[in-house]
Amino acid sequence: MSVHPVLVIFGLSFPPIFVELILSLIVFWLVKKVLTPTGIYDLVWHPALVNTALYCCVFYLVSSLIV
Repeated sequence: MSVHPVLVIFGLSFPPIFVELILSLIVFWLVKKVLTPTGIYDLVWHPALVNTALYCCVFYLVSSLIV
Protein backbone atom coordinates (compact mmCIF):
# COMPACT_ATOMS: atom_id res chain seq x y z
CA MET A 1 0.00 0.00 0.00
CA SER A 2 1.30 3.46 -0.87
CA VAL A 3 1.73 6.37 1.51
CA HIS A 4 -1.03 8.34 -0.20
CA PRO A 5 -4.24 6.36 -0.69
CA VAL A 6 -6.32 6.45 -3.83
CA LEU A 7 -8.94 9.19 -3.80
CA VAL A 8 -12.48 7.95 -4.56
CA ILE A 9 -15.14 10.51 -5.51
CA PHE A 10 -18.59 9.29 -6.54
CA GLY A 11 -17.17 5.87 -7.41
CA LEU A 12 -14.35 7.26 -9.57
CA SER A 13 -10.82 6.42 -8.47
CA PHE A 14 -8.14 9.08 -8.79
CA PRO A 15 -4.42 8.55 -8.24
CA PRO A 16 -2.69 10.47 -5.43
CA ILE A 17 -1.05 12.84 -7.92
CA PHE A 18 -4.51 14.13 -8.92
CA VAL A 19 -4.67 16.36 -5.84
CA GLU A 20 -1.26 17.83 -6.67
CA LEU A 21 -2.31 18.49 -10.27
CA ILE A 22 -5.49 20.31 -9.23
CA LEU A 23 -3.67 22.31 -6.55
CA SER A 24 -0.92 23.34 -8.96
CA LEU A 25 -3.55 24.31 -11.56
CA ILE A 26 -5.18 26.66 -9.04
CA VAL A 27 -1.81 28.20 -8.13
CA PHE A 28 -0.97 28.53 -11.84
CA TRP A 29 -4.21 30.38 -12.53
CA LEU A 30 -3.47 32.78 -9.67
CA VAL A 31 0.09 33.44 -10.89
CA LYS A 32 -1.16 33.93 -14.46
CA LYS A 33 -3.79 36.43 -13.27
CA VAL A 34 -1.04 38.41 -11.56
CA LEU A 35 1.35 38.28 -14.53
CA THR A 36 -1.14 39.13 -17.29
CA PRO A 37 -1.79 42.79 -16.33
CA THR A 38 1.93 43.47 -15.96
CA GLY A 39 2.47 43.05 -19.70
CA ILE A 40 5.03 40.28 -19.34
CA TYR A 41 3.37 38.34 -22.16
CA ASP A 42 4.20 41.16 -24.59
CA LEU A 43 7.90 40.48 -24.03
CA VAL A 44 7.86 36.74 -24.74
CA TRP A 45 7.91 35.10 -28.14
CA HIS A 46 5.45 32.28 -27.43
CA PRO A 47 3.00 32.87 -24.54
CA ALA A 48 1.62 29.31 -24.65
CA LEU A 49 5.12 27.93 -24.22
CA VAL A 50 5.72 30.25 -21.27
CA ASN A 51 2.42 29.11 -19.74
CA THR A 52 3.43 25.46 -20.12
CA ALA A 53 6.84 26.07 -18.56
CA LEU A 54 5.25 28.06 -15.75
CA TYR A 55 2.78 25.26 -15.02
CA CYS A 56 5.60 22.71 -14.97
CA CYS A 57 7.53 24.84 -12.48
CA VAL A 58 4.47 25.34 -10.28
CA PHE A 59 3.69 21.61 -10.40
CA TYR A 60 7.26 20.79 -9.39
CA LEU A 61 7.08 23.20 -6.44
CA VAL A 62 3.70 21.91 -5.27
CA SER A 63 4.70 18.26 -5.59
CA SER A 64 7.98 18.82 -3.76
CA LEU A 65 6.18 20.63 -0.94
CA ILE A 66 3.54 17.92 -0.51
CA VAL A 67 5.92 14.96 -0.55
